[in-house]
Amino acid sequence: MMNSIFFSSLFQKNETNKKPSLFIDLPKDLAPLGLIDFCLRLGFESNEVDFDLFQPANQSYTMKFLQHTSTFISQDDSTWIIYYESESALSTWLSAIASKGMVDTQTDSPLTYYENLSHLWSAYGTGEKDEAHPQQHVSVKMDIQEELKTNALLKETCYLALRLGLYATSISLPAITSEERHITISFKHENESYMELTAKNAIQICGTKDSLPTVIHSIATAKHVSEGGLLGVWELNEKQVNEAAILMEEQWSDESEASYMIKAIEEEPDRALEAEIYITATKKNRDQFKLDLFEKFSNLTTIKVRSAFKTGLYWILEEVLPSVEGRFENVKIVCKDGVSVNGLEQHNRWIMELYPVDEMIEMQYGIPKEHVQFELSSTQQHVYRVFVDDQLIAELDPLISEVDYVDGQKKAYPTTAGYRLFSKTGVQENIIFSDRERFYKYYMKELLPRMVKELKIDPHNVDQAQLFPLFDRIEIDFTSSGIEEEIGVQQEANSSFEALYEDLYFNTLDYFQELGRQLVNQPYKAPGGVIPYIHIEQDLYKPIKSTIKVYQWNDKPMTEPVTKRILFNQEGQFDTVEMSIGNELKVTKAKTFLKHNMKNIIPLVERFKQYAEVKLNYGDISYKGTVIPFLEVTEPITSEYYSGLKKSDEKHTIVFEAGHHPNEVSSTPAILALMEDIICQHPDILKKMNVIIIPLANPDGYEIMECLTKEHPKWKHHAARFNAVGLEFAHVKFRKSVFGEANVLPLILKKWAPDIVIDDHGIPAREWVQPFAGYACPPIFPVSYTLPSAKIYGIGRYADDDTKEIQAKNLDLVAERVNRMFDGSTFAEENAYWRNRYYKYGTKWDPDKYPIEEMGNINFYRSMEVTPTYSSVSILRYPQWVALDIISEVADEIVYGEELLSCMAAHQLFNQAILEAALATPVNKQKQSGRYIKKRPIEIR
Repeated sequence: MMNSIFFSSLFQKNETNKKPSLFIDLPKDLAPLGLIDFCLRLGFESNEVDFDLFQPANQSYTMKFLQHTSTFISQDDSTWIIYYESESALSTWLSAIASKGMVDTQTDSPLTYYENLSHLWSAYGTGEKDEAHPQQHVSVKMDIQEELKTNALLKETCYLALRLGLYATSISLPAITSEERHITISFKHENESYMELTAKNAIQICGTKDSLPTVIHSIATAKHVSEGGLLGVWELNEKQVNEAAILMEEQWSDESEASYMIKAIEEEPDRALEAEIYITATKKNRDQFKLDLFEKFSNLTTIKVRSAFKTGLYWILEEVLPSVEGRFENVKIVCKDGVSVNGLEQHNRWIMELYPVDEMIEMQYGIPKEHVQFELSSTQQHVYRVFVDDQLIAELDPLISEVDYVDGQKKAYPTTAGYRLFSKTGVQENIIFSDRERFYKYYMKELLPRMVKELKIDPHNVDQAQLFPLFDRIEIDFTSSGIEEEIGVQQEANSSFEALYEDLYFNTLDYFQELGRQLVNQPYKAPGGVIPYIHIEQDLYKPIKSTIKVYQWNDKPMTEPVTKRILFNQEGQFDTVEMSIGNELKVTKAKTFLKHNMKNIIPLVERFKQYAEVKLNYGDISYKGTVIPFLEVTEPITSEYYSGLKKSDEKHTIVFEAGHHPNEVSSTPAILALMEDIICQHPDILKKMNVIIIPLANPDGYEIMECLTKEHPKWKHHAARFNAVGLEFAHVKFRKSVFGEANVLPLILKKWAPDIVIDDHGIPAREWVQPFAGYACPPIFPVSYTLPSAKIYGIGRYADDDTKEIQAKNLDLVAERVNRMFDGSTFAEENAYWRNRYYKYGTKWDPDKYPIEEMGNINFYRSMEVTPTYSSVSILRYPQWVALDIISEVADEIVYGEELLSCMAAHQLFNQAILEAALATPVNKQKQSGRYIKKRPIEIR
């Protein structure tokens, strides 16, 4: 009865915002310690609190105290009058009320721990925890010296208990006890005011009877730096940001392939009558080179100058089809099977090099692209044979080189520069090697091995190139002539320069992965940044040149600061902090500013500070020292303090991660636009949902992208895909590393325990070419992204756990809802277009490498070949409570204008379908350990 009088009145069962509206009218001469237990329970029943219990502020309920011959309670409307026999009896009675109904409330959730004073109020409530969980148990003992006990101290200690209870989903009571609890907070008399961590899970707060109330108030009201507060800011300022010095620098130059060509032909006997020249140059430059050759070599009566890059495509468009007289209806291109022993090339290698020849034929000749067909042959000698209306028109064998791949086992066979000279006595063939190939071979065979010798590699340190890099970055500055032209099909362009960029970037990462396998039996996944700066030279004859700079990683011990002691000034405010950093003790001022900046902080703060629904949080500091924010979008939280875990128990919570790969440019503006749409147009969504957003998960990659797009605004810029050291930082989530970007989603999982995790991504909007990796995506990718498979598609995961049936059903239902959402949209049409392109050039020839899981209006992948399986995937790590874990992929790698807006709209429609599925799913609660909590994982409707 006592329990129901208080807590059932204060907290209505169906209210989602559980905030106590209670004025405790405590007489100044009264200090019953049992009130601390009462406030701990009050916080436990709440999901929001303010520190106004002891000040009248138009609260709904009032609690009064009157001395009497016995201890009991009476109620007069909204006022509870507690009659007490003595302070001791009142204390016992309040403690009993607090403990009522709290037997066996502890769950199997892991206990938090306190090894640092900043753990008292952590980014996710109270205490540090290694893993996320929807439940959190608080077991605290408060030990107050009798001589310190005053009314003022009691009130502030009640606030401390209130806040501790707020973050608990289960508690141990009483806190005023002689029994052992998980954490002990002791209050002791000292002339100096300070808070000290005396041992693990043991905090001591010291001061005089007069000073302690203000000290405790400062402690109870302190906010963690992640919420914009002071607590822990000094630790974050100690985060290591590498100041990189140059480790080595090399310059390299060589003659251009055009100059080599001239010299080589000059050394040939002059018996040749005809010449086939292969050079990496635009049509304009090739035509000029042809004139130069005629002028220099009078013996040559016929000269054909062909492209050494995408040779087959240019040959068909420039020579083969223009040679056909009259109108034609059908084109068949028979290509040699690209697979070879130890070769990286796939079956469709020579077909892919033609992309998008069918659409270019359609543009130039009016022949429907469906009338241009490919065939593969494992027996024909020539690489290409072209039939027009079933008549063989031409055959071609491009000049082909051989390049070792980084593993020392596989080979790549790119087209290259050189010539064939035809005379009456035969054919003389000479491979010159393209500018790209000569530089690439120097870089891989000479520079990287020299660089490795300069690195401080410790084969006994398993964390090296995993949790911290081998080097800070390589900057590759390269200049040559080549091909760079848009071709008028979708976002497509042919660029020999971008192809070299992709090979340098990904193959360098693969080089270090292979080095790690050789040295420590595991790939080096975080070697360092690889940033290619490729410059275009128009003059074919100018020497090619490169400057390569390697910046070193300062290998400081990766030691986290630990705050052991905080001193307070005479006003009871935080004054001085003593923290240990390894074996060093550092003393610093507590009131200090966060020295790290947020990317685009002013626009972001200005844009959303007007919305009461949005709370800005600091997730962590990136490797390069940038603050990574996340946004909590909820019904307006008017209280200073709240519990994400408890908010997620009342409503479903969904987290969106955007900007993980910053060259996938639409996810960040799309999720911010969706957020504004929810707040301004559909605020009712927040009555049923909590929405958490990481708008830019990888600010270091974003900074690289900003730099690189200045010179090449339309390239894919995969150097900005991973983090600053070439790491897919999702692999090191839940591990202590120098990569703060890996900590943000785990922090949110610990604070909110979301039901649904969405990761908005992107794919290339145009062909991805890597001639030195088999003219395909590098081997580190299990499937091919050589060209878009869709305008937008989904990827879903679920665990092989006892929740598998629920999660698989959830995924099917959401996939079906997304498919319906796209019905009749332009995106469905674009998906069909790209699906046909992907099939024609890829899936038809190698369905395992080019998989398609089609649903009609959208592709939705759920097979293990496509879906990530590493342990940091939310649903695989926490299958007992994560209900959905989905990636969206839109063709947006560096797009602008209307295409960017279209990609944003596709992301929004995809995410809207998932939101609607969550909104249609009721919150079902079940009784567990004496409490009603939300049934997890939720079952999508």
